[in-house]
Amino acid sequence: MIELSPIGRVRTPITATSEAPRQGSNDDIEGTIELESEYEAGLAGIEAGDSLIVVWFAHEADRTLLRLDRIEGRGVFASRSPARPNPIVLTTVEVLAMDGSTLTVRGVDMVDKSPVLDLKVPLD
Repeated sequence: MIELSPIGRVRTPITATSEAPRQGSNDDIEGTIELESEYEAGLAGIEAGDSLIVVWFAHEADRTLLRLDRIEGRGVFASRSPARPNPIVLTTVEVLAMDGSTLTVRGVDMVDKSPVLDLKVPLD
């Protein structure tokens, strides 16, 4: 058994999975990452202009889907689709501003209120 606890939630204008951009195709959508205040110290060293990888849980994804018929019958493990048995997703965003434990970011593709599991800086 693996147990994960969200460190926060993302707030976006995306209200349904059908509205989410595919493959990060629209990197202009802005949102906020609202971390629990206990994790604010973990943001030290991050500033506006930085890129961050958001590790999040696609809580509304179809966890039973194994084949993607819209992509010539490709399996979910050969795709970046959030529909998969364990819908853990990575999205790279640009930090626009920070206020305490809240980050304003650009490049969101998550449904509003998706749980955030972790934040990481990308490799150079």
